[in-house]
Amino acid sequence: MGDDAQALETKARAGDVAAQLQMAVTLDRAGRRAEATSWLEKAGEGGHPAALTLLAITDLQGLERPRNPKSAVDRLQRAVAAGSTQARRLLGLLTAVGTLATPNWGGAIALVIEAAKAGDWEAQRELGLLLEMAEPGSPLAQDLLLRAGLKGDGLAAVAILRRQLRTGQPLASEEICAQWRAGVARFNHPLAAHLGGAIVGEPPLPSGDIDWDAVASRVANPPGLVDAPAITACERPVIRRFTKLLTAEECDYVMGLSARHLRPAEIVDQSSGQPLLSRVRTNQVAVLWPVQQDLVIHAINLRLARTAGLPPENGEMINVLMYRSGEEYRPHYDFFPAEAAKNDPSGQRIRTLLVALSTDFVGGETHFLTAGMKIKGNIGDAVVFHNCDASGAPDKSSLHAGVPVVSGQKWLLSKWFREKTFVY
Repeated sequence: MGDDAQALETKARAGDVAAQLQMAVTLDRAGRRAEATSWLEKAGEGGHPAALTLLAITDLQGLERPRNPKSAVDRLQRAVAAGSTQARRLLGLLTAVGTLATPNWGGAIALVIEAAKAGDWEAQRELGLLLEMAEPGSPLAQDLLLRAGLKGDGLAAVAILRRQLRTGQPLASEEICAQWRAGVARFNHPLAAHLGGAIVGEPPLPSGDIDWDAVASRVANPPGLVDAPAITACERPVIRRFTKLLTAEECDYVMGLSARHLRPAEIVDQSSGQPLLSRVRTNQVAVLWPVQQDLVIHAINLRLARTAGLPPENGEMINVLMYRSGEEYRPHYDFFPAEAAKNDPSGQRIRTLLVALSTDFVGGETHFLTAGMKIKGNIGDAVVFHNCDASGAPDKSSLHAGVPVVSGQKWLLSKWFREKTFVY
């Protein structure tokens, strides 16, 4: 052990919580997970806000130990008291979802606003996007997104660059936009090649104070909760289509947020119920678990549930699917075998909702084999189909496939709904 490492350990053993957290990080990078966890626990016990937030995330994930939402909330509250804006944002999400109590959107917004006031650019981006959902084209939304982008938030920068393309109006200097485009490309954002070039103009940078009361009043309720008109495409299986259920900006955000979480897709083994890799499904997928969500995703989840006609708590986590050339999802059912569904605390998967996030690809349609129907849709268009018949029995006419992509990249939001509250 080097002198620096020895000195760090000495400080950690003496009770220095910052050193304890650094010990946890160093040991984790070295693959010494048990030791890292021990030091992280010590830093949390000592009140280090970042350690408490990381421990809360571990409590929510349920990977290393059983999920413990109560412990997560307790730790986040301690981290908030110690000044963590990250903890405020995550606690805001749990407050909106109703992890331990009745869902409280107003309390959630208040927490995120406090984080944004403290300079947290992710909170500023979150509020900017919520304002855009509530009032498309909102100057206040643009102001918040610009502030977040200027502080280094790549997702906010993409939102501004895409808005420039749609309006043809410069929103930041070309020097700043060029830096954003270069940064987005380095991180392989899925829209990196679609952010346009120079737009002439030198608009002023954001200045002055944000009217936080105006922000709070305009997002006092979850935005975008509308009854989308349905088009009946088929009665057996039941297939309903919806035009522009999500906006282009919302689709951009879902892709950007999920891109870094993409992994090879798995299927659920029909006999064991365990996930496994398969040749049936060759795409990549990102699952947006609570620790990867924010109030923007929660508002989208509420809209998806309303469209599916089921309670939000019955929805599984959003899956974002990405297919490259040659990738596919061969014919399959989304429902579980009857016995597996009976033994699952959440019950059967009764409905599926799909949203097209991109269209610049060839092939890749969703093919309903029994109905003889292929659906692609424009950006933001959705389809809801029933996996079970009116009696609740699995409907084999719901057999469907993701046709191989010929060229380009297909991005698709997928969300399954259960017959009971989803337990994960």
